[in-house]
Amino acid sequence: MTKTIVTSGIISLGLPLSLYAGSQETPTPDATQDLWEGHLAGDMFGLRPCLATHGIKLDLTATNFYYGVVDGSADFIGGKDGDDVAFGGKVDLHLNVDGHKAGLWQGLFISVHGEYRYGDSTRQAGALTPVNAGMLSPSDNSDAFAFTNVVITQAFSESVLLSLGKFNTIDLADKTFLGGFGYEGFMNTSFVAPPIAGRTVPISTLGAIVSVLDGGKPKFNIGIIDSDSPETSSGFDGLSSDEMTFLADYTFYTKIGGKDGTHTISGTYSTIDAFSLEASDYLRPPSNPGITPAFKDDSWQISYTFEQFICQDASDPKKGWGVFGMFAFSDGNPNPFEYSAVLGIAANGVSPSRPNDNFGFGLFWNGVSDDLQKSLDAVVDVDDEYGAELFYDAAITPWFRLGADVQVVNPVFADNDTAVFLGLRSRVIF
Repeated sequence: MTKTIVTSGIISLGLPLSLYAGSQETPTPDATQDLWEGHLAGDMFGLRPCLATHGIKLDLTATNFYYGVVDGSADFIGGKDGDDVAFGGKVDLHLNVDGHKAGLWQGLFISVHGEYRYGDSTRQAGALTPVNAGMLSPSDNSDAFAFTNVVITQAFSESVLLSLGKFNTIDLADKTFLGGFGYEGFMNTSFVAPPIAGRTVPISTLGAIVSVLDGGKPKFNIGIIDSDSPETSSGFDGLSSDEMTFLADYTFYTKIGGKDGTHTISGTYSTIDAFSLEASDYLRPPSNPGITPAFKDDSWQISYTFEQFICQDASDPKKGWGVFGMFAFSDGNPNPFEYSAVLGIAANGVSPSRPNDNFGFGLFWNGVSDDLQKSLDAVVDVDDEYGAELFYDAAITPWFRLGADVQVVNPVFADNDTAVFLGLRSRVIF
């Protein structure tokens, strides 16, 4: 017996940075349920079912990456060829609370995500888009811990919700085949949270979102977030008028051949004042004292995202094979990308004999803005960045996953060789 509850008010803003949050199945304790099946720690000596009766769901996972450059220039701008493989990982704590079952009031939900990052990150080999999204937060270059998501949601009806707090926007970008944190799906940032939105949508930021559901499905969202929030900051200082991002999306649901599909149109507009060559927290073009970047007020981007099942599990509609795509455009200044696109095929549940394995193959293309190319022309030859990614993630046990990933990237710096990234990742669900 299960009861569906809304764990966050953000429902679906479609990539890039599709503010998605949906619902979560919270199991009612059952004496016949094998709680050891899905978690290494089982029922935690009775703690897990006890918490569930009070509307509290606690999840702890540990993910390790052994990943890096196996062919191509190892340095960011150029340099010697050679191996550059790094080891690092993440520990993630997720806490979801149903306020009514916890003894508070009807319609209240609390969502918390704590992250601890450790180890080395993969060097970019001339690539401007990070190839390992899992190592971006809460810091991209050092060991760090932070609560990147602390959100309070109030449901005023079955269809209208308000969410306030600090949002982890990569968490909220999760969809069926796209999104996630690179743990069990695509690792390249282009598929996880396309960088065309990264200029004005931080990974972790303060904000407020109003969400509308239709029959329990995400339909429409509108909100405001801080355009410039550090992930590791614990402050709640509010929004500044010169760094606000307004966002909205609308999702259509379709059936083709009896298979589910979604189509999302989304957009953002930011009041941020920035130098056109100054990238977001994880997009940093090389600096040069001889370059004086232009100053630009405001920034916008729009996107269209689709996902369509081609084979769908009748018993679990979230599983099956499908195709996906995303196409986005921006002002190109101060945004370092003028357009972005991804296209591919993926599977959640590869076959009846491997129902928990994931697979994906995708192509991505990030068009560098003309303004950025012209600004750097005297220093370095900059071109569009594009590539492909292939992954397979196997459920060795219900609580232990092992995956392999390979990426081929034509980097943004034209003088760099095409880079090949290869590695393994493992995930333990406690």
